[in-house]
Amino acid sequence: MRRWFLAVLCCSTLLAGEATGGSNGTVVDRPVRFVNDKVVTIGDIRTRNGVRVESYRRAGKVLPDTREGLLRFNRDTLEELTDEELLVQKADDLQVDIDRDRLSSDTIAEARQRGLALRDITTLRRIREREAKIDAVLGWVEGRTSAITPRNLRATYDLRVADFARPARARTLLIALRPTGEDERKELVTAMAGLMREAQQATDPATVAAAASRLDAFLAADRAGQEKILSEVAGVLADQLVRDGIDKATKVLATRGAELQKRWAAVRTREQCVIALTELRRELLALPAEQRSDAFMAQAKAISQGPQASEGGLIGWVEPGTFGPEIEGQALSAAPLEPTAPFSTVGAVASLLVLEREEGRTQGFAEVSAALQASMERERRAMVRVRVTRVLRSQASVHDVIDLGELLK
Repeated sequence: MRRWFLAVLCCSTLLAGEATGGSNGTVVDRPVRFVNDKVVTIGDIRTRNGVRVESYRRAGKVLPDTREGLLRFNRDTLEELTDEELLVQKADDLQVDIDRDRLSSDTIAEARQRGLALRDITTLRRIREREAKIDAVLGWVEGRTSAITPRNLRATYDLRVADFARPARARTLLIALRPTGEDERKELVTAMAGLMREAQQATDPATVAAAASRLDAFLAADRAGQEKILSEVAGVLADQLVRDGIDKATKVLATRGAELQKRWAAVRTREQCVIALTELRRELLALPAEQRSDAFMAQAKAISQGPQASEGGLIGWVEPGTFGPEIEGQALSAAPLEPTAPFSTVGAVASLLVLEREEGRTQGFAEVSAALQASMERERRAMVRVRVTRVLRSQASVHDVIDLGELLK
């Protein structure tokens, strides 16, 4: 991504240099191509590239990051501008009628919504006027071709019926608990041991007592016992935050104690994850079915380390190909409002609750006919545009002033 933006930046700098002439800074936007008696300039390409970049980013498309890719991108822009200019010229020849009052009001409304400056409003109006002319000439051609009939629509549905198959899906809540890795556990124990040592050397008596009173027990305990004592010390230190008038050093230790205690509360072995979710399942099954989703979401917010924990674990509609085979298998087989037994997924132990499920089916013709007709009309408009621009190019004089490959050397 960075390489691509560097390339665009270099291109923009080059084009800006080409478009500025003389020491007086006068802009002399350089022509690149003549389309009949109209000219496409470097500035036109640069402006359209900005629009295309934003479109690529919104669509998540792969952006060019090589000189060859950048050159191809600019050439595609030039061809796009050429086709548009031919369509605009055809609209002018046909004297197609566009609603200029509506165009002005729509442009002003859009400009207000986007907070555009006056200069940008003028540019926007010119762009929208060109688009209106192009739509008008394509509509003029479409009006002279056969329309989409009900029979065409039905035949297309029958041909594409597989596209309207909808798999089973389930609207699902998920709680995932992540077993703590040994390295992470050791790092946390080391941090709590360091906190205990600092507490013993503190100037605040209550802080010293919290650590010193547990020192003998700590030295005599096994590993598990020591970890428990360290977490207790962190908790006692955290409690100091509610005291009035504590000094700065004590507050720092208390804050660290609260952070470490919170982290320690999330430390679990895989077995502990299974036990916690099994107990949660038992508690949920004891509730009336209509109360289980709220209880599950409350627990997800409190303990889940999985996706959408802050939203109660609501991961939305699960269907084949969305969340991996483990989650999909559970969601598409569990009875609604019955929490699943703990199961393993990638790096975690999880349980889920299905809120509702829809069985797989094929959408009927009546359900999709409106959307299908809109799709067919878009496809038809695209094909008309290709045919019209091909004819217009065959009749036009298109002459390059300079090759973009030379310009971008």
